[in-house]
Formats: sequence, structure tokens, C-alpha cells
Amino acid sequence: MKKQEQSLQITLGGGSHQVDANTLISELIHVTTVINATNDEYGQGVRKLNIKVNALKEGSFVIDLSLAESLGTIFSRSSIEYAAAIVTLVGFVYELYKKCKGRKAKEEDTKGLKIGDNITIQQVTNIYNTKIVRESISKSIEAAENDANVESMNITSDNGVDVEIRRDEFDELIYEDFSSEDTPPQSREEEVDAILAIIALRFESGGKWLFNWNGIRIPMTVKDDALMKQIDQGERFGKGDAIKVKMRITKTWNPEYHCYENSNYKIVEFYEHIIPPKQPNLV
Repeated sequence: MKKQEQSLQITLGGGSHQVDANTLISELIHVTTVINATNDEYGQGVRKLNIKVNALKEGSFVIDLSLAESLGTIFSRSSIEYAAAIVTLVGFVYELYKKCKGRKAKEEDTKGLKIGDNITIQQVTNIYNTKIVRESISKSIEAAENDANVESMNITSDNGVDVEIRRDEFDELIYEDFSSEDTPPQSREEEVDAILAIIALRFESGGKWLFNWNGIRIPMTVKDDALMKQIDQGERFGKGDAIKVKMRITKTWNPEYHCYENSNYKIVEFYEHIIPPKQPNLV
């Protein structure tokens, strides 16, 4: 029979049998923050979690936490599995932090994570990429580094979580680039399938066509090879025609309004020439 509560331990290893009290308090605060953020994401803000600190054994420096869903006196299989999933997710988050060294995770960073039942890679990534989670883990590692008595940090549980961080890894795992993440890139690109209505066209080299797209007038120099090949082969394009294309939109950050604005358009792939039906002759 499964236990109603799931345990998670943060062990501060060292040979002196002492750690600074502030280090222990800091580690407790930060791991609790990570657990609560994990619960907020996984439980979609509607499930509550009780986190209890178990008594320390004499001579050890283990932050031993018991996690159980807050359901009053209700005891159910789903609540047991929920607490177990939270513990597993926290373990994967620490594992991903160690792999990514605190920076935001990309798809390739999650390869090799052996995810179990009831959780997904995307859930792990979403929780890990949350700024407060990565900040908390970074601060907990920094607290351990600042205590000369701490030689390692271990995150373990009774359901298989086991992540070790040694003192010689502390420095490279303290992430300090959060401020740069808050600064948006000056520009970014987006590709969309679009139907562009032709308003005006010029076939000479470097000439700009004028299109209407979703009510926006777009001047654009047409250089797409497939489209130009059709023009060279004699296909006739006229005012009122449309073309179906893949279009690249460059968006530039406007610091005054704190938003991106479309600044450039380019046809990257031509799909189809759309000729409107002719109006019937009225007799």
C-alpha cells in the first residue's frame, strides 16, 4: 500500500558535522518555493499541497519534507499519486537545472529525461523555465557555496529522485543572467501563410509591388524565384489578382510602447496564383 505522504530530502553533505543556521533556513525556503511553483503549474492553481518538515535526526543535516495533497480527512488514490507526481517533477526540475546550468531549457535539452506516467516533458519544461523556480535553485546553490562546511547538495526521495551537486559544480551552476532574459530582443521573425491581394505591381528589377493583407497595405520587393520564374514564362499578373505565399514578417521592438511592431515583409515561398472570377456580362 502506498504511503499517503511523499518524502523529499535535501541533504547538505560535509565532514565538519556543522552548517550555518542561515544556510539551512535558506535551503528550506528555496526548496519550498520550487515545490509550490511546481504545484501551481501541475495542479493548475486548484489543488493545494501540505508541506511538512520532519524532525532532523541527530548529527545529520537533511531537510526532510513530507508532501500530501490538502484534502482534509479525505484519503484517496488520486491524492497519493498527485503528491508522488509533484515529488517526481521537482526531481526532474533539479536535474534539468543541473543540465542547463540555470538558463532556459530548449527542446534539445530535455532529451534523455526518462519521464514516467502522469507527467510530460512539457510540464517539466514549463515548471523549470519559470523564473522563480530557477532563481530559487540558483540561490540555494549560492547559499551552499557560501558555507564552507557544505561539500555537496543531494536531492533525493523514496520514489527514485536522486540529483547530486558537488562543491566543484556550485560556481558554474549559480545563474545570474535573469535580468538579460527580461530584455526582449530588438527584433524577431515570424513566418505565416498569407493570401496577398495585388494592388499595384512593377516588373522591372528592384520594383516594388503593393499588396493588401488583412487590411494592411504592404509594399514589397518581390524576389521569390518560383514567382519570378512564372512571370518570366509569361504568366500574367494583374491588379485584383492574389497570390498565396509563405511570408516572413520582421517585428521590431518599440521601447516607447513596450511592444513589437511589424517592420518588414518578405515572400519566402510562392504557392499559388489566384485569379478572381470574371464578372458576368449584364444584358
